[in-house]
Amino acid sequence: MVPLRGIFVLLMITAITAGNAKAQEFEFQFAYRPMAFEVLKKHVDKVDLVAPEPFIIDNRGVIHGEPDPRLMDLAREHNLKVMPQVKNLDASAGLFSQAWVNEMLNDPQAVDRAIASMLELCRKYDLYGIQIDLEAVHIDDRDALTDFYRKTAEALHAEGYKISIAVVHRFEKTGGVNSYTRWMMEDWRGGYDLKALGEISDFVKVMSYAQHTRRTTPGPSQGLPWLTEVMDYMLEYIPAEKLSMGLNMRSYHYHTAADPDRYHINARSWSRSLSLDEVESLMDQYDGMPLTWDDRQKVLFGYIERGGTLEWFFVDNDPRSLEARLDLARDRGIRMLNMWVFGDEDPAFWEMISN
Repeated sequence: MVPLRGIFVLLMITAITAGNAKAQEFEFQFAYRPMAFEVLKKHVDKVDLVAPEPFIIDNRGVIHGEPDPRLMDLAREHNLKVMPQVKNLDASAGLFSQAWVNEMLNDPQAVDRAIASMLELCRKYDLYGIQIDLEAVHIDDRDALTDFYRKTAEALHAEGYKISIAVVHRFEKTGGVNSYTRWMMEDWRGGYDLKALGEISDFVKVMSYAQHTRRTTPGPSQGLPWLTEVMDYMLEYIPAEKLSMGLNMRSYHYHTAADPDRYHINARSWSRSLSLDEVESLMDQYDGMPLTWDDRQKVLFGYIERGGTLEWFFVDNDPRSLEARLDLARDRGIRMLNMWVFGDEDPAFWEMISN
């Protein structure tokens, strides 16, 4: 999963979708890039908890980083709970490091060092707790991750702090149908013992987005049938009241890119996230196929032709997409939702939620 640097915001709201009189109270976890800070301030009256992602953990269990001072000031001013993430993100490579997490989880001294550091951070910043975000965990490290998480939870809970974990989407027990799904199981999905983690956690954040990525064929970040399958699988192991369902609020552009330093064959299919305004601008420039609503996937899609190839767009942040996902959460009894907020969302999104 490619990380989107930002801050998670958990807020208690009542979501009311257009044409739907049924209202339900949700806990929303928002993540946003720095450009969305003004949006956070504007809606701070709805916020219950913020979870920034400033802390990096390496192979020796050393944690470094600090929360955004503006965020901490805002949190203190409004009595907001703060629950930062701890990530195994190698900034130099822009990727989660499987080697780091493997070495750390299997080194007792590194584990002790990491737990002691998290306790120190909780005390230093008066945190609500910690969210563990270890990704690219190999399936062979599943038990080691569970053991590390259990020890961390025991230490945090003993001093009154909370703990949660971010887990990669999953919808089956096997390695799937092809080499890609097998790789996903061995290197991304299989490292999480969902039942055990759910029992230990105060809540579990499901990264139920990235159905399609730069590594795959073009497609939505979370088509509704796929999202439903993912959440139903999670519910087999984790109670609904402990699940936070991830919602994508960006558009994606699939195109071809050349990068000899990264690819041994010099070029490949690629994707990037962008705002709906950027999508519409490119569609206008290149006389693209008008965006079309896919009522099965609950997303908009379209394409342009440039340089002899078709470049595809999938828009997951149409208000109708959010409405369908809120309906899924209601139907499954899921009360926590997590979202990336960039500050350039469709204004209709904010109209769909109210205190």
